[in-house]
Amino acid sequence: MASYDSLKTAATSLCTAFATEQPPSTLLTHFSTTPPPIAHEHGLPCLAPFVGREFRGANEVAKYFGILADQLSFRNMEFDDYVVDTREQKVSVRGRSRFVWTATGEAWNEVFTYTLGFVEEDGEIKVSKYEVWADTGAAYLARKGKLKECETQND
Repeated sequence: MASYDSLKTAATSLCTAFATEQPPSTLLTHFSTTPPPIAHEHGLPCLAPFVGREFRGANEVAKYFGILADQLSFRNMEFDDYVVDTREQKVSVRGRSRFVWTATGEAWNEVFTYTLGFVEEDGEIKVSKYEVWADTGAAYLARKGKLKECETQND
């Protein structure tokens, strides 16, 4: 069973790699091979192409990160409030960033959370499950080019 420090280090390493916009192939080095990793961003699938479905296995997880990179850009991503559960071998962490839907240029500030499940593989701590809870409503409106309109209506 992984220790508090090793779980937090593994989670911090993945978050840093994501925040520094590492390519999917580099992000995959943080994920397990056995069991096959899972990436799941919670929400309705109609809101965005990366939301509401399970990406299972290394190729699918790479596809998830590729879709994110194609659809979104971000600035000033930060992570804090790491909560480590050694019994369940999970880490939850809060992130913040300014996201931009690439096709429309619409941007929003967002707070999101990850819950990361870990396994030990060949003496290393690897992510086996990557779950995201984010502002899928803002992503959907930005995707449709209606975020600015929505924000002005609420002023």
